[in-house]
Amino acid sequence: MTGFLDDAEDALGLKRATSSDGETTNAFFCLRVPPALVDALVDLQRHCDDVVGPQHPEHIHITLGFLHNADKHKLRQAKALVPERSWAAPTIRLTGDVRHGSWTLARNPAYRHDEEVVQRGEQVRLGVEHSPELTRIQEETTRGLDIVEDGFRPHVTLGLAGGDFPTAEVTALEPPAHSGPAPRVDTRKEVSATEFTVMVRKDLAPA
Repeated sequence: MTGFLDDAEDALGLKRATSSDGETTNAFFCLRVPPALVDALVDLQRHCDDVVGPQHPEHIHITLGFLHNADKHKLRQAKALVPERSWAAPTIRLTGDVRHGSWTLARNPAYRHDEEVVQRGEQVRLGVEHSPELTRIQEETTRGLDIVEDGFRPHVTLGLAGGDFPTAEVTALEPPAHSGPAPRVDTRKEVSATEFTVMVRKDLAPA
């Protein structure tokens, strides 16, 4: 399910930019999801894989902050930030809220979000509960690099829509009740719409 979104980005001119100093890339900070919850999410993916291309289990995460078109200097700063910090592991628990949208498609002026329809290329997102520990990690990573996140709403991405379909097909899903401590924080670099490489990882201590 990776090719259709790459093709859409090409057609809309949304591929990452290149600066005068060389190619830039997208990078982000994220929390890894506890293994038992990942397994439960994989089971849930099977109930909608006819309309949603599943996120690979290794790439299921909670995005904390995003660096758009980061150059080499900004990537070095991002890699250095996480090892310097000390955080307690937040408990990851789903809220039951199911949303959809796309930061990539939103950069196209012709794109219009529709609450009633999940559109091709949009993410299907499952809401995650806020906690003091999660909020602290999110604020310290984003503040450290002057990242502005408008209305942080933690979530995990179930997958990408392969075509348009009624929102009710995914809001009817019953998110798993599993919960547990986040095992680590990663700094990752985007390879494609659904593939990432880990630049830095930091294990978290139980709260």
